[in-house]
Formats: sequence, C-alpha cells, structure tokens
Amino acid sequence: MASLVLTSFKNNQTLAQVLSQLDQLPLSWHDLSVQPSADGFVLTAQCEAPVDAGAMQESIAELLPDVLVQVSDSAYLACDYVMTLMAQDLKPRHLNAVLAKLEPMGLQLQTLRSLSKGSNRPRKAWQLRLSGNTDLKHARVSLLELADNLGVDICLQPRADFAKQAGLICFDMDSTLIKAECIDELAREAGIGEQVSAITASAMRGEIDFVESFTKRMALLNGLPETVLAGIANKLEFMAGAKVLINTLKARGFHTAILSGGFVYFAKYVQQHLAIDEIHANELEIIDGKVTGRVTGTVVDGKRKAELIQTLAAARGLGLQQVIAVGDGANDLPMLGLAGLGVAIHAKPLVRASADYAISHLGLDALCYLLGLDDDDIMDAR
Repeated sequence: MASLVLTSFKNNQTLAQVLSQLDQLPLSWHDLSVQPSADGFVLTAQCEAPVDAGAMQESIAELLPDVLVQVSDSAYLACDYVMTLMAQDLKPRHLNAVLAKLEPMGLQLQTLRSLSKGSNRPRKAWQLRLSGNTDLKHARVSLLELADNLGVDICLQPRADFAKQAGLICFDMDSTLIKAECIDELAREAGIGEQVSAITASAMRGEIDFVESFTKRMALLNGLPETVLAGIANKLEFMAGAKVLINTLKARGFHTAILSGGFVYFAKYVQQHLAIDEIHANELEIIDGKVTGRVTGTVVDGKRKAELIQTLAAARGLGLQQVIAVGDGANDLPMLGLAGLGVAIHAKPLVRASADYAISHLGLDALCYLLGLDDDDIMDAR
C-alpha cells in the first residue's frame, strides 16, 4: 500500500485533468479525498502500486510537472476510533499535545480534517480518525486530564458507535437548555434563595439524594404567588447553541424531548421557543393562586429519566445506541449512561468525570461535531 499526496501549487492543471492523468497509472485506489486550497487543491489517496513509493513518486512527478507530489509506503489501517477536538480556538500546540498521547494509548492517526469553516464563529473543531486498540475507559480518563490542561474538549468514540445514526435526543432542562435552575429562581422570589441554592448545589454534585433535596426545596416554596412564575419564565435565557443544535437535528429527522427534574410550567415555555417535540417534568401544585410546595404525579428524578429514555426509544422503534442524552447534574447520570451518546454539558466535576463525553468549552451546538457534522451541515452556517 502507498499513501499519495498531490498538491497543486501552480494551479495550472484542474482537478479533472489531474484525475484523468492518474487514471492512466496502474494503481488500485482504496481511498480518495480532495480539499481546496488557496493555490488549487490537495488530493490524498490510499492505493496499491506494482512499484515502490520512490518509483511511483518519480512517475507521477514526470506525468504532473505542475503538481507537488509526495508518496510514502504505508499499510492501510481501518478506522477504529473517532476523536473530536473542540475549543473556541484551536492551535497547533493543541494538536501536538493530543498526538503525543496517541502512541502510549495504542492509537495511530489515520486522517485529520477540520469540521469548522472560516473564522467568524466562536467554535473550532478537528476530527481525527484513529486506528489501533486501546482501553477506552483509561484513554478517556487520560484525555480528560489533557483537556483540562489545554482548556479544550476532547471526545473519543469507538468508530462502530460513531457510525450509528441516532434518532432521539433527550435533554435535561435547567442549566442544560436554559442557564437557570428554576427552583432557585422561585426561591429568590420567595426570599429564601441562598438556602434553596445550597440544597440544589449539593444535589447536583451528587452529595444528597435528588428526591430528598427536591422535597426539602419544594416545602420552602409554600405560599409563593402563581404570578411569580410568568415573570421568571419571561426572563429565562437559553444556553448558547441550543437553538442551532435543535434546528439542525430536527432538520435531520431527530425526535426531541425534555426530561427534567424542573417544572412543566417552564418546560412548556422552553418547548414553545425551541420547538421541542415533547416534555416530561414535574407539575407544580397550585391552589387558590399559590404554590403549595408540592408536585402532582411522579417526581422526575434520575431513575425516572432512565425509565423515560427507554420508553421513548422503544415507542419510536429505536435501540438505546440510537439515543443521545444531554445533561449537567448527578440526576442525569442514569440516562447519560444508557444513551448511545451521553454528553455532560458544562457539568459538575462528578458528572463530567462519569460521563463518556463532555463539552465544557463550547455551546450546545458543538454536539453537532460529535455526530461528524461540519459547519456546512449546521443550520446557522447557511
């Protein structure tokens, strides 16, 4: 096998002319890719030749005098893993640091391409296709440490999983789709903000049981006027990239759902503004225009989210490998663990370390890159 790189640097020959010339050579092609460049194009290929790399390089250089030719002997290796490197800005030093980690992990770079186009968007992403065999759990721990040191996001996926088409995406709501924790906002209006926020933070870190913490926080809201809810809803801010991600996935046929330990009242607001297909959250009990401090129906905690994600997938005839789950808190871990692609977004340390995939430096739209989409596929790139 040989690796062939042709760079048109004088731009005197079109791509069609070069391909026509290459077609005359006794080569068996296995892979071919072309990228435009300022001077023309770069063509890379994997091929078999009856001669060694040096002889082939001389032959092609003679055939294509206006094209810079590089040929090297190499064995074709299948892609076993896909790595996505993401940040607001990426530098060569980031790539160097990642490449230095590959060999110790038993991985070898096959190809690299940029998923981000241009410089007018605050997100950059590179996709690395890798061959080899690695202990995925240990590799992810090592890459998470490297990501922290570099200030970037690094996600490593088995190629077999990466290739599967997802059809359902389930979101946590508070601090995932929106920037607020709605129960904390309610508490501020009731004048007990610090007390409730402390319980919320402890629960999201996984220090206390969600249902226990939820019951305690709700009890403190007894007597809050219903009119407060509308004021909070109107001030909610969406997470960066939320609209872009959902528009992009819905255009590709994804079913979208909110599975939230928050409240139906606010979930309906989010559903309306982001065009979410369905919501599952806690229904506040309101009597005589006032919040009672209780909810009706089953509390949506981590266990309930895990049940719901399985129910929704089964209803649509999907396996869990075809499901994406996104969340930030400890009560999201059960559904993140079940989903084929469970993503911790700007998550607490425990959640980020426990999830297989984490995005901490970009918005929700960066999740498109984990699916192999580039900026030409993302809705705001058009």
